[in-house]
Amino acid sequence: MFRLFVFTALTACAGAAEISFSRQVAPILTDQCVECHRADKAKGGYRLDTVERMLKAGDSEAAPVKAGKPEESELYRLIATHDEDDRMPKKADALPEKEIGLIREWIASGAKVDVADVKAALRSVVPEQQAKTPEKYPRPLPVTALALNPAGDALATSGYHEVLVWEAGKLKARLGGMPERVLALVWTAPGPLAVAGGVPGRSGEVWLVNPAQPKERKRLVSARDCVLAMVASPDGKLLACGGADNLVRCFELPSGKLKWQIEPHADWIMGMAFSPDGKHIATASRDRTAKRIDAGSGQIEATYTGHESAVLSVVFSADSQDTLSGDVQGEIRRWDGNGDLKKDGTLRPGGRNEVLAMSFAEGDNLVTAAGDGSILSVDVKARKVKGKVSQHEDRVNVLLVRRADKAMRIISGCHDGRVRSNELEKAEPVLQFVASPGW
Repeated sequence: MFRLFVFTALTACAGAAEISFSRQVAPILTDQCVECHRADKAKGGYRLDTVERMLKAGDSEAAPVKAGKPEESELYRLIATHDEDDRMPKKADALPEKEIGLIREWIASGAKVDVADVKAALRSVVPEQQAKTPEKYPRPLPVTALALNPAGDALATSGYHEVLVWEAGKLKARLGGMPERVLALVWTAPGPLAVAGGVPGRSGEVWLVNPAQPKERKRLVSARDCVLAMVASPDGKLLACGGADNLVRCFELPSGKLKWQIEPHADWIMGMAFSPDGKHIATASRDRTAKRIDAGSGQIEATYTGHESAVLSVVFSADSQDTLSGDVQGEIRRWDGNGDLKKDGTLRPGGRNEVLAMSFAEGDNLVTAAGDGSILSVDVKARKVKGKVSQHEDRVNVLLVRRADKAMRIISGCHDGRVRSNELEKAEPVLQFVASPGW
């Protein structure tokens, strides 16, 4: 009898604990509902991408939330119903009973909203959770992003919820509190380190961080899906990013103010490039197209539609006049400012291997990174391979080209966790290390 009393009392205390909207309810709605009920995709006329919108009825005119009355709240009714034609989310599994119960309890207890600004994006009200990164990684982590500082003596690489900073292959700093998967890095000159990534299907982020003072940081993007690509203008005054939500966003630096935003593609944006003259941005998409965008206005200038498979990488010619785009089947196409293929503008330097990254070394000398681990030097004008710069044992995800000490340096990041630095004309790497703490 005493045991029963204690159990009942503990259960009552647990039930009496106040539900936090920002910490417990908002994460569920963000993960499961915002995708179909946002500004540009408000199914049923109902939006919940902000707290203010969440409390307003959609086309049905039924109140989404009635404080103290979950059964009369349309939001709860639609997630709790057993009618699959009516239940939310559509075309997906029902929410777990625990999450449905949590939302019911929140409404029943008064639907209190612990948010300072009800007009703020719902994603932004969810408290940041600092993930604990291991002191030593249990296995090498794939290198998915690289960035050199303006001086060229420090290299930032992707980590797990962190960015790792190396000098001559030695770990010098760990910048925590970053996206779970870091998928793009840009070290602006002059300015902060830009970090992009997220969790596939759940979140996307872009941060500006001062590597010397890591607590000095600003989040520019809180998106519904991963940010996959990011580039900065040569003068460091503009930063553009794109990803799995099909959007391209352009920000002014160092303020971080959004300059423009467009949705130029029907599928993921896989690669981006800034023209050397700073006037244009190129994008590569899984929708099998590549586009050229005016960097100042966000207007689409040209679309190239000649690829037969997903486009993964893109780069501008040295004079900013032409764009080269590489696809899953190993083809590289060179096209002009009108989106027209140039004469003899098709190359396939590495067979049918994915063209994952490209960069011009100098003149018509293009460096490509492929899915088979090869890094090739290609004479674009002559349309032939000049030589193999390096051969990794796994796919090369990212590539940097930089002149140092009168030599052209090629820095590559591999899926097996290795980073290599090669001189363009030499087979043996100048530097090679595993970019994971503890390895």
